Amino acid sequence: MTSEDEPVQYHTLNKPADLRASLDETGIEYLDVDAYKTIVIYQSAVLVVIATDGHATEATAFTVELWEPPADGIEREADDLLTTFIDRVVPADTTSQ
Repeated sequence: MTSEDEPVQYHTLNKPADLRASLDETGIEYLDVDAYKTIVIYQSAVLVVIATDGHATEATAFTVELWEPPADGIEREADDLLTTFIDRVVPADTTSQ
């Protein structure tokens, strides 16, 4: 699913975090695909979040890919959108990168 052309950000954590619980707490809509992959609707964009170390419920590293740009017609830089998403979802005390 990850494409060379799609913006992707890699993130590591200094302790395990439950990414899906964080999505629930922030009210962000998502669909869990399997133990590692989660499809997310954020600011009308479709993102793919993949736990690369651990599972989505106990991840210490993950990637976020912009799968589809925002459908609302508002221009946003893809990297800014991904960074804003990560800042909103990842607990501050777990972030290391």
